Amino acid sequence: MARSGVVFVASDFILDHVLDEISGHLREAGYEVIQGPRQVPPIKTEFAREEWQRYFGRTDVIVTTTRSILPRELLAAAPRLRGVVFPTIGTESIDLQAANELGIPIGHGPTPENFNSMAESTVLLMLALMYDLHGTERVLRENAPRPTAMKAHLLMGKTVGLIGCGRIARGVAQRLAGWGVKVVAFDPYLPGEQVPASVELVAMETLLATSDIVSLHATLTPGTRQMIGADQFALMKRNAFFVNTARGGMVDEQALCHALQTRRIAGAALDAFEQEPLPGDHPLRMLDNVILTPHMVGHTQEIFDAMPPTALENISRLMEGEAPLYCLNPAALPTWRSRLDAFAGSA
Repeated sequence: MARSGVVFVASDFILDHVLDEISGHLREAGYEVIQGPRQVPPIKTEFAREEWQRYFGRTDVIVTTTRSILPRELLAAAPRLRGVVFPTIGTESIDLQAANELGIPIGHGPTPENFNSMAESTVLLMLALMYDLHGTERVLRENAPRPTAMKAHLLMGKTVGLIGCGRIARGVAQRLAGWGVKVVAFDPYLPGEQVPASVELVAMETLLATSDIVSLHATLTPGTRQMIGADQFALMKRNAFFVNTARGGMVDEQALCHALQTRRIAGAALDAFEQEPLPGDHPLRMLDNVILTPHMVGHTQEIFDAMPPTALENISRLMEGEAPLYCLNPAALPTWRSRLDAFAGSA
């Protein structure tokens, strides 16, 4: 059935093919699609105020990613806005407090394909670190002598610390449950009934001091920005590894580089960085005890197959006056219904 409405679709250098597919389906369904300016990495898009009326003056739904900034003033300047949709899990580029206060629900994409892929890939990186996968590869590729002292270590019997215990972290814990691994987690916001039986909640200091692998799974907010820095690395074991498949902004990269260069920690596996793509001259690229992937280690085909239908379902629900399938901020819904009533009254 044909629909009417206006949807703004932003650009993202990683996800443009997904956003283009969403735009195509929207046009086929009868929506007017307004395309945003092309996002040029590594700069995140900040929409010029003089363009707000053209982009958002008639827009019912904004489809965007974490590479476009949506501040309070922009949201308030969109008089017909029914909601914002992120095809991905991440939503840190929008002013969440403003969205709640203005009554703007945020639909996003925490599909099983997404958090399961990220959980699997996180375990992959843990094993690659523990088993010195790249070092073993070099022995063959460089025809080097077989080492007499093994750098690889069993994951069994080790302690894995999860900073944050959301869907992805709980997926990691589930996958490690049969490995003879002790899993501890720090998450001050997790209700007790959601803590998996195989996970022990501990203080952050305890997690850092006792874990053989520290894996970051928190959400990037003003309160978590650079939450892992020199003080935290100083608490870790010297033979411990650090894994970040979440967001680079939660880590002080200068402190991380120093910890790796001085062997304050044994190594790291990083899929997310403060600036993406990671600059070619970044000090992390010069280190031999770090695995670097370009924010795609968990990007399976199944994730990308799930993104368009999930985003389209969230858009459809918002246009029909229903909450998104995956609503990040249900606290906004009462104000949102009043907002919709005002739209109807002014029609």
